[in-house]
Amino acid sequence: MKIEAWSAAAVRHSNLDPHWHYAGRDVPELPGLRLAFRSGQVVGEGYAPFLPHLDATPEALQSAGRSIAGALLGADLADLDGCLERLGPFARTRNAARSAAEMAMLDLAARSADISVAQLLGGTPRPLEVLRIIPVKPPDRMAEIAGSLVAKGYRALKLKATGKLEEDVARIAAVRAAAGPDVTLTVDANQAYDADGASRLETALRPYAIWSLEQPVSARDRSALARVRKTSKARIEADEGLFDREDLETLLAAVGADGISLKLARSGGLLASRDMALRAAGQNVYARLGTAFGGPLVTLATATLAGLCPVTGPAECAEFTHFDDQEHVWPLIRDGFLIAPEGSGFGQERVVPWTAPWNG
Repeated sequence: MKIEAWSAAAVRHSNLDPHWHYAGRDVPELPGLRLAFRSGQVVGEGYAPFLPHLDATPEALQSAGRSIAGALLGADLADLDGCLERLGPFARTRNAARSAAEMAMLDLAARSADISVAQLLGGTPRPLEVLRIIPVKPPDRMAEIAGSLVAKGYRALKLKATGKLEEDVARIAAVRAAAGPDVTLTVDANQAYDADGASRLETALRPYAIWSLEQPVSARDRSALARVRKTSKARIEADEGLFDREDLETLLAAVGADGISLKLARSGGLLASRDMALRAAGQNVYARLGTAFGGPLVTLATATLAGLCPVTGPAECAEFTHFDDQEHVWPLIRDGFLIAPEGSGFGQERVVPWTAPWNG
């Protein structure tokens, strides 16, 4: 079967919490790109959010997506390697669009064969423990959110650090008190500290038994990350700056982290993320599923990695609950675990048919 047509649509998901503060900025809404490929009556979909560190504008994301999608017109779905070659090279300014196109292509290929994408690629879908992110708010409000999430069955929470030591510790202490001793807590500083400050933060957080401290220093300074890791009792995780295999090799050479965070839009797709996870595992560095930012499409594609490569720790695969994607059915989360859907492709279900115009 061949790709007979492609379609692209710009989307904007409103944040159900308009005061959501994430990675140093407010995110009241999320622009993005939705791509689709069609073969006969079968449609495969992909999605990528607009992220300022990848694309200059949402329009640049749309343009790159249309260009990549057009290159796959006529591709033979039975020739997976040939389809992947048509996606073109990896580059920071095209990786998000590339990941959306790869997602749509894999979804279509698996749906055409009536199997899951995990099975198409030789893996097995499995339930996945979910890590819920609590945005930066006053300590009492964060504690209230934590208590609510734990009451719903979540056993892993992620908190943001802002670079203000006393305030960061106060928020994390409040959440630990509300969540109880058995809930996994991770902390993400989004590069807010220098090496000395990050070490002070990690030391101050030891009474609260955090599972990991993510990217506490500049992603450009691998040696600083390594210095923090040498004295840390918590796992030190690298996130920002891991755009490609070369970035990963630099991190591994610096012995800079215990683990890495995987993100499809940043690395250029599911298969590139899988390769990074396998390479890291070969150096005894774990890989964890980082934020699947957007609706159900990117959530389920990210979760698919758990059936394809070694991943460790809870996964950030519930952020679809913040956005008003009214075109897809939400994935099932039960007792804090994302349940792999039984359908073909990535398993996403549409509420309404695809309506954007087709090309080809």
